[in-house]
Amino acid sequence: MLKQSFLFLAGALIGSGCGDDSTSGGGGAGQGGTASAGGHGGGGGGVETGGGGHGGASSDPCVDDPTAAIPAMQLVPFVEGLERPIHMIPDPTKSGRYFVTERVGKVMIVDDGVVLPEPFLDVSSDVSCCDEDRGFFMIALHPSFADNGLFYVNYSRTGTPASSTTILAEYHRSDADPTKADPEAVRTLIELAQTTVWHYGGTLAFGADGMLYYSRGDGGGEGDPENDAQNPQKELGKILRIDVDTFPEPPAGNLEGADPFVWSMGLRNPWRMSFDHCTGDLYIGDVGQNQFEEVSVDVGGTGHKNFGWHMYEGTTCYEEPCDPEGITMPVVTHAHNTGFCAVIGGYVYRGSALPELRGRYFYGDICSRAVYSFRLVDGAATDLIEHTYDIDSDVILQEQGFGSFAQDENGELYLCDMEAGTIYRLEPAEG
Repeated sequence: MLKQSFLFLAGALIGSGCGDDSTSGGGGAGQGGTASAGGHGGGGGGVETGGGGHGGASSDPCVDDPTAAIPAMQLVPFVEGLERPIHMIPDPTKSGRYFVTERVGKVMIVDDGVVLPEPFLDVSSDVSCCDEDRGFFMIALHPSFADNGLFYVNYSRTGTPASSTTILAEYHRSDADPTKADPEAVRTLIELAQTTVWHYGGTLAFGADGMLYYSRGDGGGEGDPENDAQNPQKELGKILRIDVDTFPEPPAGNLEGADPFVWSMGLRNPWRMSFDHCTGDLYIGDVGQNQFEEVSVDVGGTGHKNFGWHMYEGTTCYEEPCDPEGITMPVVTHAHNTGFCAVIGGYVYRGSALPELRGRYFYGDICSRAVYSFRLVDGAATDLIEHTYDIDSDVILQEQGFGSFAQDENGELYLCDMEAGTIYRLEPAEG
């Protein structure tokens, strides 16, 4: 049961969970973050897209076809009428049922496209929302959720100094009603204070090893003034790895010589990260300081990485000493002068509606509402393509509303728009 969230069961993926050119189809602003990926740029959408279907696609979601033409795509409303939806995950106990995290502090259930009137969980009275980076960030289901009903939430708590303390807590689904959670937390796992109201990170994701991975920002302050991200004894600016079944005992195999729950370090604000369920690669969208947004990859999800902040912003030295030895550099960077301001990490597409896209990692940006994708080949980002104009994401998504991607049990891709209260699904274009 520990690995069920990472396996394709009966053909279904149990998943975890939005360019600057003004010319339609124009080249994007992407920059390869490594020598092998450098210079590829944002591929011209009009050149790469519109190829239509690619015959003979495999039914195996882990089989990619890098030669397939990029199909015509569109964003279609999946569900509307939500309050600041920030993430969505499928319920493994019922196909077509989803848990939607609302930033205000509620978890709603969408069942067969309909939002149930009563929340599954409402902790809004304990949530500081929604100025700066604050709010309810995400839930994650225990790998054995179908049997034990346990799940985990992460949010910034009201009433704490500067309302900046974050809570990682365990809750339980009601035994009497699967559409309700017990209102009181089973326990609080981590209560982490910081000195500013910025940079919380916010992803919770179970790995193939059954551990809970938790992305944590550096706690804010320009340039990480307290050096939290590069201090292995601090839990800020890190990816934490937790065995929820043995907590508070830390799991074996975390970063040696560090806080016992630290898995990797050197991150500024890893708002969204995700595992590729077929390869185990961990993709991390890390929000930059003043110049660059970046996507990093922990190939194989082996951990023990230093992603460089605050010595490096992107691949550029931010604060000396800047020694690249031992640093895992981003595979893609985007400069702020191209319209990017806050990267949104997404997912590797593993669906069947658009099989030509399998193996492509999708990510975006909150300001430009741009959407890009690339393939990871030998640890480098290749075939970087901008999809913004092809799917009209810069028009459809509300300004500053694009907050997260999501993935359903079949590996299909969704985009969450907080301002519009709408979650969109990526589908083949009509006609």
